[in-house]
Order: sequence, then C-alpha cells, then structure tokens
Amino acid sequence: MNGGIVAWPHRPQPASDILNPAISAVCLAWCAARYEREAGTVLPWPLAFLVAPLTLHAPTRARFPRSIATHFPTWINDNADVLVGFPARARAFAPYVREGLRFGLRTGLLSLEGDGGLGATIAVHTRVASDTELRSIAVASALTGAWFARSGSTANVFTQLGVSP
Repeated sequence: MNGGIVAWPHRPQPASDILNPAISAVCLAWCAARYEREAGTVLPWPLAFLVAPLTLHAPTRARFPRSIATHFPTWINDNADVLVGFPARARAFAPYVREGLRFGLRTGLLSLEGDGGLGATIAVHTRVASDTELRSIAVASALTGAWFARSGSTANVFTQLGVSP
C-alpha cells in the first residue's frame, strides 16, 4: 500500500475498473464544470473529496434523481439509508480522489485556481454513450456539481453529509 492505495497489480478488478485515476479525474471534472456553470466560481478543493463517494459508489448513484429539481437536502433526507456509511466511505475513497486529482492536474483536465479551487477543462455535456456506467457517472457527477453550487457553503455540504473536512 502507498498512502492508502493498493498497488495496481493487487487491486481487485472491480476496484481497478471504477477507482482508477482517469475515471476519478473525469468525475471531478464533470462536477467542477457544472459547479462553475451554476455558481460562477470554481469548485472548492474540499468538495472534491465528496464527489467520488457519492458518484462512483453504485448503490448511492442508483438513487440519484433524474434532475436538479430535487434539492440536495431533500435527497439526503429521502435516502438516509444509503448515506449511513458515507463518512467511512468518504475516508476510504480519499486516497483514490487524491490519485485522481494528481492525474487530472497533470493531464490538464483539472486546473488549480489561485483561490485553491478546482477548475475543469471538460465541457459539462461531453458526449458519453448512453446506457453505460460511465454515462451514469457523468450525469451523477454533473448533478453533484449543481447540488454543491446550490447548497451554500462548503461547510454546509459537509454537515449535510455528516462528515468533516
């Protein structure tokens, strides 16, 4: 293990498929792009660590609404059972998020802005084949960016999810 990350040859196949740096980086980019479109500013750095445990965790992602019409606090209230393990999952995903951040910054998919926020170079509506897991992740990531943008402060988002930075 290196910083909590299992070396590639030792990762179970499902984990290496979904928790690879490229998927994590693209997931963050979709979220950051939508956040910036909604909020008019870049995604605060700490929020990056909440995106993957929401959008890459299939049981949680499956419960996402189809549109932003469902407010984040309402969704949390209606799906409390799915979020019971969220704090532990967020901690477990953190090394993979850091790996995705490094990949995204190195490749130019993400940018670190002067105020410490994350910018994205990917379009919010980048075309992804429908009826694929990647499409589901893309939609959930963009929705998460919109939710975060409309949820007030970063501290408020963390509080709603029951985690601390």
